[in-house]
Order: sequence, then C-alpha cells, then structure tokens
Amino acid sequence: MSARKRLFFPLLFCLLIFSSCSQSQEDQEYLRFQTQIDGPFDTLTILVGFAQSEEEFAHYVDIIFSNLIKLHDLYDIFNAYEGINNLYTINANAGLSPVPVAPEIISMLQAAQEAYAITNGITNAAMGAVLRVWHEYRSHGLRHPEQATLPPMEVLHQMAQHISMSQVIIDDMAGTVFLQNPYLSLDVGAVAKGYAVDLAMDAAVEAGMRSGLISVGGHVVARGRPLDGRDYWGIAIQDPEAGPGLSQEFVDNVFFTDATLSISGTYQRFYQVDGLIFNHIINPTTLMPADLYMQVAVIHPVSWMADILSTALFILPQEEGEALVLTHGGEALWIDNDGHWFATDGYIRISSALAAFRNNTE
Repeated sequence: MSARKRLFFPLLFCLLIFSSCSQSQEDQEYLRFQTQIDGPFDTLTILVGFAQSEEEFAHYVDIIFSNLIKLHDLYDIFNAYEGINNLYTINANAGLSPVPVAPEIISMLQAAQEAYAITNGITNAAMGAVLRVWHEYRSHGLRHPEQATLPPMEVLHQMAQHISMSQVIIDDMAGTVFLQNPYLSLDVGAVAKGYAVDLAMDAAVEAGMRSGLISVGGHVVARGRPLDGRDYWGIAIQDPEAGPGLSQEFVDNVFFTDATLSISGTYQRFYQVDGLIFNHIINPTTLMPADLYMQVAVIHPVSWMADILSTALFILPQEEGEALVLTHGGEALWIDNDGHWFATDGYIRISSALAAFRNNTE
C-alpha cells in the first residue's frame, strides 16, 4: 500500500462547481474544509465537508479514513494482514475450510450476491480466476510494453469453469465464508469500494456530520446538502479522453445530494497490445474486455449499487443497460467510442451539459 498523506485545504475541490450562495443564519456557523489521503483502495481519496471548527472536521476525517483503511485491508485480495482474516485468507482457503471473518466481509459479500442476481451474472464477485489471468497479463504488459500479449482463450475458458457464485457459501450465523471450489477466487472490484465508502460515510453521519462529500478514485458520494446556501452538490465528470488519473478536463457537471456518482471507463486501468487498448472490465460472456463505450456514469442513492451498475452498464448494450438501471432506481450517461452520448431522462435533468442542450432544442 502506498504511503498515506493527509493535508487540509481551505481551497475549492477540483471536482466541484461552486457558485455564490446565500446561507441561512444557522448554516453560517459552518465552515468548509477539505482534506485528502493517498492509500485506501490504492487511490487518492478527497473529502470535503462542513463543520463548525477544524477540530470537528478532523474528527469526521478520522472516522472516515480509519474506516476506509480498515475496510481496504479486509477487502484486499492480494495481501494478508497480521491478526485478521480478509478476502486473501478466504481465497487461500478455497476448497479447504470455512473462514471466520468480520461482519463487514459478510455483509459486503451478501451485497455481491445481490449484485450477481440483479445484473444476471454480469457483475460476478466469483470471477477472480479469470480476472487474475487478465491482471497478470496486464501487469506484465505495463512493465514490459514491447512484450505485451493477450491471455490465450483456452486458458480463459479453463478458468471460466471456476466462477460460480453458487459455490460461495456464506454462513451468516457462524460468521464464515467458504469457497467450495478449490480453484474459485473472489475479486470484489465491482462492489467493495462502493460498499466501503457507504459504511465510512454512515459512520461519520452517525457521529454528527451534517454535510460531506467524498471522492475515492473518482467514486463520489454526497451526504447532506452543502451548508453554503446551495441545495445540491455540483460534481464534474472527467473527460474520458483526458487519460488516466485526475484531470482538469471535464465533459459535464451533475447536481445532486444524498447520492453517488460511479464511473466506469476505458481510461482508468488498461494496457496496449499491438497498438490496441484493452481495459480492465471483463465481459463474463466473452471473457474479453468490454469495448462498447469510452465511459459510463451512474447515479444512485446507494453507493455500492452505483458501483455494480456502472460496471454492468459498461458491459451491456445500451438498451439493456438502460432497462437495468431504471429498474433499480438509478440514472446513467453512456459515451460510446465515437463520442456519442446517451442518457436517461433523470440524468438529463441534473446535467448542466444535457439540460442546456435540451432547453436549446425544445
């Protein structure tokens, strides 16, 4: 895990759009603070919040970041940690014995089971055997670009025999998880971060935080309205053609509160083979990286639901994805490989770019 650094900034959050607003007398007692840390979930985490003092804000920061660090360790599939059983431990004991785990693992894996059912298997936390092959080839290709190759399809098909969620046995009463298949492996990349951010923000709200927004690698969760007179947070969506990492190039701004923005895109994790880009989101049907879109953005009241839906919509044809996201209470934007935009009506209503376009054409 990379070094964790924490800084406080009385500056504008680069992902937010601020405008002059009138505050109520009560809200004028609150000040805006910002901090960031590099570490949990191996990405940059930025927190913006309103509090009556720096000490109060620091208290919420400690709650949120301590929870994220704890959950990162519990949900880690690559590393063991002394004194805890985590997902790495579960995978290491596949086919051997049930593993006693923390309640946060049980509840997250139950969410992953629900995600599997909701998406008809498109988001599959038991797909680790296939994803591990892609991870190895991608890592090698990034270290040695001149030697980058694709995994052999026969290897992928062999691993695809060991991705059944029905073989993930969760015993809620005993607090254990057992992988019945010795070759099965968990990979919770489509649900764990969203689930962890929800838990961390819940803990801060329970401690008294009235207003806060967090971005964990671009996964943005807003709780409460901003206490500067506005009714909604404004969140900028990165241009998918701007490249990996945080960018100052944006394609849209959306406005909401008490909801999550989750983005899946080709620019987040990828490698190149013979000049072609292959991203990290693998279609469980083809066993190849999804290639229909540059970017999909999902807005949903529940963080982990936004997470799993953005992954599923990045894989599915647009009409199927639209039916899925609307059925489960979300809104979405798709940007295809030719730069064409598709959006649900609810997304258009909270989008500065599309609402302006619609108003100009009506």
